[in-house]
Amino acid sequence: MTQRIEQQLRDAFAAGAELVRAETLRPSDQVPQPEARPRLRRPLVLAPLMAALAVVVVSLTVVAGLGDPPTVRPGAGGTPSAPRFLLTAGDDGLSIHDGGTRKITERVAMPPTPKGNRLFNPGGYALAGTGGGTTFYVAQSVTEPGTGVSTTRFYRLRVDDRGKTAEMAPDVIPPVTGAGAVVSLAVTQDGARLAYGFQGGQGRQGQCAGKVRCSRARLAIVDLTAGTTRSWSADASESIKSLSWAADARTLAFVAGSEVRVLDTAAAGDTLAGSRVVVRGVESPVGAAINPDGRTIAVGGPFSQPDGEAPQRYSIEEYSVADGTRTRTLFTAENAARRVAKWTLIRYDATGRHLLIWGNVYPLSRLEDGQATVLVRPERYPDPESPDASLQEMFAAW
Repeated sequence: MTQRIEQQLRDAFAAGAELVRAETLRPSDQVPQPEARPRLRRPLVLAPLMAALAVVVVSLTVVAGLGDPPTVRPGAGGTPSAPRFLLTAGDDGLSIHDGGTRKITERVAMPPTPKGNRLFNPGGYALAGTGGGTTFYVAQSVTEPGTGVSTTRFYRLRVDDRGKTAEMAPDVIPPVTGAGAVVSLAVTQDGARLAYGFQGGQGRQGQCAGKVRCSRARLAIVDLTAGTTRSWSADASESIKSLSWAADARTLAFVAGSEVRVLDTAAAGDTLAGSRVVVRGVESPVGAAINPDGRTIAVGGPFSQPDGEAPQRYSIEEYSVADGTRTRTLFTAENAARRVAKWTLIRYDATGRHLLIWGNVYPLSRLEDGQATVLVRPERYPDPESPDASLQEMFAAW
């Protein structure tokens, strides 16, 4: 019982007691016989108790209504809803989408950037979100055509409750310049640590010769509060992609080459040789994401082999972080195209109950309990009517 209800009970008893005063009571010799008016004073005697009971009922009802009810997704049987907004990036720029109506709430105006190539990601963008659908980080890489040197700038975008830009903060960390471009980005749920992965640079015209120095792929983590950066180097052939944080803000999952790994970012060392392999033999590019609880990783699986007349299928599989065993199939889809189908984007929200998924033959969708809801249908090219048409490349985060 709360202090507020306790005080209301006291007030109710006091109010009822005031109805029973000395002047309202008859002398004992004048009290009527029970058979004359048997119920005359009972309501008066019960008044304090009934008033108190009414206070209890009303108070409990009010208290029950004070707590915010759990947000539910319509038709989901009470399942907590996914983040309301998501951010997408493509060659046509950034867009904020309402996760419920699926409509674009705003096309984000980005600050002007130097002219150059955006070779690695659509529009040169890499996106990350805190998992709540309101705070996003954007990295945009521009590569000079002549030198092959890339410059990446980092922005923070906040979204208001209407799906409009509430803040666009440029250069939240200093621009990064080098032979490799930033191809993956992840931020912790509290927004305190930002991780980014590099594509290994190959210099002018893709060759490492003469005076052109190739850069090794690497992973960097910035403590946004302290302003410090720590980095880990990788093999030259490995691109650091599909970065994702566990909720402990210490365990980081990523894809390097054909392996899905986890890194204890608090452990000693400056190379990714200290990371632990969870899944081997994945086909690049591949989407992967660690569940916020840190126990499992969702990994996009390749298409299945043809089985007579049965259609080919491909899936999203769940693996144990502890020992790398496959625990279950989270989702499977039919591959109607005559091309290798792959999941190129997998992202958990902060609750771990919802996944944002996208593939080269599958539209951007929200996944929960094995059911997918299409959010954005990118255009197909070059021939939308052809089964071989590819979906427009894009990235997304929430």
